[in-house]
Amino acid sequence: LVNLALMVLNLFPLPPLDGGRIAVSLLPPKAAWRFAQLERFGFPILLLLLFTGILGKLLMPVMGLVMGMIYFIFNFSA
Repeated sequence: LVNLALMVLNLFPLPPLDGGRIAVSLLPPKAAWRFAQLERFGFPILLLLLFTGILGKLLMPVMGLVMGMIYFIFNFSA
């Protein structure tokens, strides 16, 4: 469960995280450069989202979906 939470968090599209790097690679060059400039502010933004509770509200539905898929694939009962 902890690894699942870390995976979902790491895919969050914020520049210091892997999801941010994926987002930069998918954006057009000018937008990618601007988005990449947010990297120096990424950790404070992440802390702000964490302490205000916004991060949990964003990640919980995704974690529920991934857990549901795992339960379905491996035929676990919830």
